[in-house]
Amino acid sequence: MNKAKRPVTVRKLPQSLYLETTNRCESKCQTCPRTFVTNEPAKDLTLDRLIKIIGQFPDLTRVVLHGLGEPLLNPEIFDIIKTLKDKNIYTLFNTNAISLTPKRSFKLIESRLDEFRVSVDAATPEIYKAVRGVDQFDRVVKNLLDLATQQQKLGMEHPRVSLWFAAMKLNLRDLPNLVRLADRISVSEVYLQRLTTTEAGRKGMGLADGRQSLHGSLGERQHLIEESMELARNFGIDFQASGLKDPLESLKPEERKRPWSVCQRPWTLSYVTANGNVLPCCISACTAKDYQRAILGNAFDEDFLSIWNGERYQQFRERFETDVAPDPCEGCGSLWSV
Repeated sequence: MNKAKRPVTVRKLPQSLYLETTNRCESKCQTCPRTFVTNEPAKDLTLDRLIKIIGQFPDLTRVVLHGLGEPLLNPEIFDIIKTLKDKNIYTLFNTNAISLTPKRSFKLIESRLDEFRVSVDAATPEIYKAVRGVDQFDRVVKNLLDLATQQQKLGMEHPRVSLWFAAMKLNLRDLPNLVRLADRISVSEVYLQRLTTTEAGRKGMGLADGRQSLHGSLGERQHLIEESMELARNFGIDFQASGLKDPLESLKPEERKRPWSVCQRPWTLSYVTANGNVLPCCISACTAKDYQRAILGNAFDEDFLSIWNGERYQQFRERFETDVAPDPCEGCGSLWSV
């Protein structure tokens, strides 16, 4: 048992909030559970509901506007961003950038979004289609070039654009060329992510079944990451692992007895789906074996403070501090994204 248990009740609501602005998507990523399983009906988060939710958080400083869908598909996304920025809240989201038209690029810049994180996972059309399920690689590259051109013309540095790469055996050979691509399209940040094994993957659907994982099994592939790190240094690109500074470190085997225990998320942030369901974090939407039991409340129907300190959240935190991880947290640890 962990001797220094953290409290099951937390007086203050978190300063960081994840809000799934939509669960609709035009990609069919082979690593994403929504490609194979429908846990919630299709929904967009409305501006009115967002305002009601964030109005309950007196110390909110950071909002992440993504989940299992593509934020650019929400028709109110730019108004949502502007609302948050008017409150001086740091705002960001992950995107596939497929629907980033020139008009949307201008609105994105105008909205004052802080970060625009583009999930690419490949540097060639073939690997992109194999991982992301659609043939849109060239379109995404063109869209990002158009965004960079508009930023230069307007003299704007926001949003900060980065490329994200979910590393697996299938695509790792593309990583050095992704760094080269970043340099070509004027993107100064590249992030490597560990592959999340999903419940859909465990049932034989898609690529996120563990067999594609590089965690603790890089072997002779290590040179591909080392080459990418060297290229990034030469290009002046910031190349990191999500939540860590060193991409190689992120793929080392976890040696802690209770690897999930270093996570602070049950005490520091919360995640709300487009249907209002509250989950402990965005990863839990992918990893929970029993999705319904992972739901800790509904932000559309309940006061958030009552959810935050409600029985289900308290039981989750209490279980988190034992030697048996809660369902969504099994296999998670200090090397995951923070």
